[in-house]
Amino acid sequence: MKKIIQITFVFLSMISFAQNEEMIKERGNLSNPKGNIYKSLEVIDQRDDKKIGEMPFGDDQKVKEIIFPGTVNDFLSKWYTDSNHKGGKKELVLVLKTLKAKTGETSGKETEADVEFSAQTFLKEGDRYSFLYKRDTVYSFKSKNISDAVVKNIPIVFAMFVKKTYMKKPGENSVSLDALADYESYVKNNSEVYLNNDFKDGIYLDHQSFLRQIPLQGKYVFERNSKNEVTRAVKDENGKKDKISAHEMFVYIENGKIYKHTFSGFMEVLKNEKGFYLLSNRGYVLPASGSGVFIGVAPGAVGMHTGAAVGLISVFERSIQQRKLKKGELTEIYIDPLTGEYDFSNE
Repeated sequence: MKKIIQITFVFLSMISFAQNEEMIKERGNLSNPKGNIYKSLEVIDQRDDKKIGEMPFGDDQKVKEIIFPGTVNDFLSKWYTDSNHKGGKKELVLVLKTLKAKTGETSGKETEADVEFSAQTFLKEGDRYSFLYKRDTVYSFKSKNISDAVVKNIPIVFAMFVKKTYMKKPGENSVSLDALADYESYVKNNSEVYLNNDFKDGIYLDHQSFLRQIPLQGKYVFERNSKNEVTRAVKDENGKKDKISAHEMFVYIENGKIYKHTFSGFMEVLKNEKGFYLLSNRGYVLPASGSGVFIGVAPGAVGMHTGAAVGLISVFERSIQQRKLKKGELTEIYIDPLTGEYDFSNE
C-alpha cells in the first residue's frame, strides 16, 4: 500500500508540475531552400540562466514557465532533421547566449512583451569552426493574448535566424572550440585593425578585409563632388580604368583616418577601448524603415513581412537596452566586430 501511495504521489506531482509549464513547439520548418549542405544542427547553450521566463496563460491567467521539450539542443536538432531529410557533409553549430521573455505594460486590452535573443552560428568541419552569422536583438510584441503570442513566436525567431544563416558564407579563418567561449574577444585579439592604431590607407570593400587590414591593390584616386565628398575611386593602369563607386566601399582610409559609407554619405570612424564607432544616430546611417516588423505564424511557413498584415502579430525588433533618442541627438554607434553591421545598443 505504501508503494502505491508513493507512486500515486509522484504521478500527481508530475501532472501538477506539467500544468505549471508551457512548452515551445515547432512552427513551420528549418529547411534550406538553396540545398542542404549541413548534415546536422548542434546547439551549444552558453546561457548563464537557462530559464526563459514565466508568463500568465489562459482565462485564469495562471503563471507558467516557458520551456523547451527537453534541452534546446534536443528541440532544434530534431526540428532541423525533420525539416532537412537529405543530409549534407558539413555541420551547423548554433551558440545560444541569451533567450529571455518578459511581459511589459498593458494598454487597453493589449499587453507588451519582450523576447531578448542573442546567438551566433558556425560551420563545423572536423574540429574547426568558421563564423557564419550573429544576432543580438530584442523582439517586442503587443497582443491581447501576449503569452500565447510569445510562445508561438519564439520558434519563429529561431527559424528566421537559422534561415538568415543559410545565406551567409563562412569566414576565411577557422578556430578551435575554445574560441567559441567568447568569439568576439577572440576576433578583437586576433585582428590587425583592433591590435593597432596605425591604419593602412586604401579602400576596403568588406568587413573581413578591414579586419585584416588588406586594402584593394593598386593606386586608386578619389573623385569628389563640390562638397568634397568622395563619390568614387578610379585606378588607371595600362590604359584600363577600374572604377569603384562609393556604395561599393565598406570603408576607406585616408591619412590614417577611417571613413565609413552610410546612408548620409561617408562618416569618420573613431576608436576607443570598446571598438570602432560612429558618432551619429540611426536616422543618419540607415534609410528610414517601416513602422515595424510582422512575423507570420501561419502553419507550415515562416514569413517576415513589413507593413500591415491581417492576422499577424506585430513585433518591433530593436537593439538590446534601446532608448528613444531626441531628434538630432548623437550617440556612439559601434561597428560589430563579427559582422561589420551597426550595433545600436547605446540608443
